[in-house]
Amino acid sequence: MGWGATVLENHRDTVEAIAFAPHSLMLASAAADGWVCLWKKAKRLSQVLKGVSGGFSCLAWHPQGDKLAAGGENGELLVWKQSLRGKGFG
Repeated sequence: MGWGATVLENHRDTVEAIAFAPHSLMLASAAADGWVCLWKKAKRLSQVLKGVSGGFSCLAWHPQGDKLAAGGENGELLVWKQSLRGKGFG
């Protein structure tokens, strides 16, 4: 009984922020490697979003869960929106 842990491995540098999408088990992780990883059911890598070379420092989901914003270490701000229902972010 109690809590179990699952290690999610994909980032190549320090994870700076994580957040679940509203009303979902989709987990997003932002790291110093410049990647935002989306984890389906917080277990399996679903998609990797790239866009900055200096790494990400924060992220936040839109309350409806259809948009994801992430801030870069060098002042960048990227916003992705869900492309087609269930087909990922672009």
